[in-house]
Order: sequence, then C-alpha cells, then structure tokens
Amino acid sequence: MSSMIPAKEEIAEKRIGMTLFIHGILLVGSSAIPEEDFLLWFPINLAIEALIIIQLLRMWKKYKYNTKQYYTIQVYWMLIGLSYFAMAPIVKVMYYTTSFWPVFIVTVLMFIYAHVIREKIAEVFVNPKKERQLQLWPVSLSILILVGILIMAILRANSYHPNLGIAIFLYLIGGMTAFLATPFSLSGERLEELKGEDAD
Repeated sequence: MSSMIPAKEEIAEKRIGMTLFIHGILLVGSSAIPEEDFLLWFPINLAIEALIIIQLLRMWKKYKYNTKQYYTIQVYWMLIGLSYFAMAPIVKVMYYTTSFWPVFIVTVLMFIYAHVIREKIAEVFVNPKKERQLQLWPVSLSILILVGILIMAILRANSYHPNLGIAIFLYLIGGMTAFLATPFSLSGERLEELKGEDAD
C-alpha cells in the first residue's frame, strides 16, 4: 500500500545564511560610502536586505519541492542584492551634485532594460549556438575591471572625492551583475526552451 504513495520531491535548502554573508560584506561597505552618511544608510540597507530575505522565504515556501526553480530564484535575488549594494555608493556620492538625477535615472533604466532583455542574455548562456557570444562575457568583465582601476588611479591622483573612484568601480561591476542576474528570474521551463531556439 505504501509503495503506491508517490514520494515527495526533495525539499530545497533555504541557503539564507549564504546570501546574508555575501550581502553583509557589501552592505557594510555600501553604507560607508560616503562615510558621513553611514548611520543614515546602514539601517536603510538593512531594511532592503530584510525585504530580500522575506522574498526568499516566500519563494522557498512556494518552491521548496521544486529545488531547481528555488535555487534559480535564490541566485537571482543574491545577484540583484549584490548589484544594488555595489551601485548605490555612486548615487549617494552624487546626491549633492547636479549629476545626481542623470545617474539615478540611468541606474533605474539599466535595471529595467536588463529585465527586458533577460531572455536574450539567458540564451547566450544556455544555447550552444551562442557560444561565441558567451566568450565575450569574461572579456567584458576584464575590461571593466581594468577601466575601473584606471579611473580610481586617475581620480586619486587629481585629488577628487576620496570615495569617488571606488564608487565608480563598484558601479561598473554592479551594472554587469544586474545583467547577469536577470536570466535567473526565468522559469526552468523557459530556460529549457531557450536551449533549443535557433540563433538569429
């Protein structure tokens, strides 16, 4: 009789601790740029992290018997959190300048655009016919790192705001992370479909 009862699928691990640890490092650093606003931004960033954890718990409750789907969502929120904490410092540094609104608007549009093209990004990673495009991602990351280091060196040599260089560097990395995160918001079924779609 018992053999006729279908076995339940494996329950996904929450992995909340891993997300908290990874986010915690950037959360503190993000709150400390600029230093004088740490006490203002630290609780704000903690509140944002709490919302991410609540969302992960809600998704775990919904997909705990669908481990593949939950782990995909878990990676999505982990990367989105990293992207936010990396990109926030430059927005805060620019707050008291005329550059604030352009930077803020570009940042919001970047997040929106990354979600609009998430299927195209996902296809690069899962469709074998996109292998040539996939090879460009590590090259792009290397270029971003070199550009970021160069910007930090130039700004420090010219006595700009001490945090401006690192804030720009983090912004570049956070922007790429935002684009890397969005494919993980797709369902497993859609990712499987993208594997077989013909490259244009």
